[in-house]
Amino acid sequence: MIRKSQLFNALFILGFPVFGFGTYYGLKGSISQGMIVSVAPFAAIVLIHLLDAAYRRDVRRALTTTGWLGMAYIGTLVLSQFVALRGGIPGVLMGNVLISCLLYLMPFAAAIVVCIHGRQNEDFDFGNVLFLGLSALLAINVLGYFGGVRAIGHAFEGRANLPFLRGIYTGAHLLSVWALMLLVRMRGAAQRPVATALALAALAIGFYLMLKINSRLSTLIFLLLAALFVTKAIKVARGLYTISLFTLPLLLSFSLLVYQVVSMPFFAAILGRVSKEDVTSFNGRSYIWEAIGNWLATDRTGLLFGNGYKGHYALRLYDPVAVLWGTDHSYNIHSHSTFAEVLVSQGIIGVVLLYVLFWKGFKHYRSEYLIGAAQAPVFAGLCYLLFIWQIDIFCYGTDLGHVILFSMLAPLCVRGPAGQGNLLK
Repeated sequence: MIRKSQLFNALFILGFPVFGFGTYYGLKGSISQGMIVSVAPFAAIVLIHLLDAAYRRDVRRALTTTGWLGMAYIGTLVLSQFVALRGGIPGVLMGNVLISCLLYLMPFAAAIVVCIHGRQNEDFDFGNVLFLGLSALLAINVLGYFGGVRAIGHAFEGRANLPFLRGIYTGAHLLSVWALMLLVRMRGAAQRPVATALALAALAIGFYLMLKINSRLSTLIFLLLAALFVTKAIKVARGLYTISLFTLPLLLSFSLLVYQVVSMPFFAAILGRVSKEDVTSFNGRSYIWEAIGNWLATDRTGLLFGNGYKGHYALRLYDPVAVLWGTDHSYNIHSHSTFAEVLVSQGIIGVVLLYVLFWKGFKHYRSEYLIGAAQAPVFAGLCYLLFIWQIDIFCYGTDLGHVILFSMLAPLCVRGPAGQGNLLK
């Protein structure tokens, strides 16, 4: 007989490759239909749980403060969609708004349900469930890529474009999170030579694809964090969270230093693209970030509560960038930064909520890592998100990083032990 926890675990793991297929289906045909496919397994988990709870008349308060903070942040995302709908932002329609709101909420709610049912088993390891889900998503992308499936999203000729993702850089981030988690899972490698050999082979394929994707910032952040975890210097590293808060201004301030680093023979050989203008402007992203800086310095309209989804278009922040990039409209330009997107769309309220959630996750998983608990690998993946959310849209809204981040937060949102597992060997 299949236990409910096993069913929920299986559906949650399946949710990640289905999310990837839904993204591909949406880009190929209807975006709204693709989002429905993406959210289906996560929504099924929540629906089955609610029906079961109603049948058993067992409705108990399970969320912690972290859970309510997560719901509050998602509430600001939902509200931003309706502000955009009222403001007449191009492409924002009622149907898409409702489906987007489901996609914001359901993966988080499903992860919480998995943890609620998993806490009944003292050996339950949510980190392992999450890792298997990411592995399944990566597997269909690798098979699709080598099988010749053409990527439909944001892609570049001659580089590795994983097909079942929204864009080429999403692939780099997925690979980085997965590889860092795998590195930590390889503790005690001497006792598991066969498993270690397979893990090393998987890491080699992952790193090959990472280099083929050729995302400079993603690769640099991955290599830095990988070095910290392999050498275990991460255990004594101080101020990592604080430093991550200033990733964006630090990059802008030290763009020439970044250029000097990627111009070194080793990085030039593996990255290839070392044009000074391209690197120092971060492929043109600095123009967007400077526009946001000017808004902060001179305007600040909607700074507290935000300007709604795609609020930059309501403010016409990126119109000069659109001219520079040779496009007629700026509503399809995004900030290339989750931090900047949240700041403009959801205001300081949204940014502060996200800061607090990252801090709670960082503090929890760092302690798990230091004691060698089964959830320790999640710490490595979260550290990557801690930096990349500042300089890429990966963790915003309906993108994959939002699903990963809020899945990582789920064990903190459930009262009682949730997903502790055993100590890593």
